[in-house]
Amino acid sequence: MDTEALDELAGQLRGEALGGRGLLQLATATGLAAYAVWAAVLMPGFRRVPLHLQVPYMPSSAQQVANVMALLRGRSGKTADLGSGDGRLANLSDCYNVTVFLAPSVKPPLAAKLLAELPDEARVVAGRFPFPSWTPSSTLGQGLEQAWAYDMKEVRRAVRCGGTPGVTAPPGASPTGGLSPGEQ
Repeated sequence: MDTEALDELAGQLRGEALGGRGLLQLATATGLAAYAVWAAVLMPGFRRVPLHLQVPYMPSSAQQVANVMALLRGRSGKTADLGSGDGRLANLSDCYNVTVFLAPSVKPPLAAKLLAELPDEARVVAGRFPFPSWTPSSTLGQGLEQAWAYDMKEVRRAVRCGGTPGVTAPPGASPTGGLSPGEQ
C-alpha cells in the first residue's frame, strides 16, 4: 500500500464510516495476515508429520496420571515421558521407565522403537490407550482412567513366541514364551 492509501485508511478508522468496501478491505487484509502467519509458522510443522500420526490434544485426568505413577512406584532409573510426540527425537536406550500418553495411531511405530531401544529391565506405562499388539504385565483403573504396564522382558518373550516384532503371542499361548515359572 502506498502512503496515500494508508492515509485514507487511517482517516476511515478515526471515526469515519468504513462502508461496505472498507469493511471488505479490512476483512481481506486480516485474512491474508492470518494466512501468512499460518503458512510461515504453523504449516511447515504439520507437513513433517504424516497425517495418520497427527493426534488431537487430549488432557489426562488427575486419576489417570495417578494410575500411571502407581504402576511405576518403587522403580528407579531414568524416566522418559512421551506425551507429546512419537518418540522420534528421544534416545530411549538408557531409560528404565517410559510413560506414554499418546493416541492409538502413534502406538504401532512407537512399539517398534521401544522394542529396539529399551533395555529388558524397562517398563512402559500407557495411559488412556493400550499398545494394541502387546499384552500388559498389569493394569490399573477402568475406562478412560485405565493405565497399562508393559515390562519389556515379557513383551520381548511374547514377540519371540509370536514371531513378529510388535505382535504378542497367539491367543492361548503363554506370554512368557511357554516357559513355566521355574524355567524363567
